[in-house]
Amino acid sequence: MAVLNAAKVDTTPGNDAVCPFSPPLGWEGDSAAYMVLMRSRYTDLMHGQRMIFTSSFSRRSNQVEIIGPYAEEATRIIEAMHSKPKALKASA
Repeated sequence: MAVLNAAKVDTTPGNDAVCPFSPPLGWEGDSAAYMVLMRSRYTDLMHGQRMIFTSSFSRRSNQVEIIGPYAEEATRIIEAMHSKPKALKASA
């Protein structure tokens, strides 16, 4: 994976080497399928750590630009991670 820029989340398919919130190239899933993919990614060591880092960056009042076809879904995920109990974060 490339260096993570937590200030920018691009959900455009094919950008997944740079952003954990981006589906793989050729992705044609709907909103529900995107959420399933993100749940799966959250349990992956590399993607999950990057997702948590982005959420933590955002929670600390840093502005995060979220763009792409799944920007609304990514925003909901990042905001939901803000309130996730620490015990669950450690076991995820």
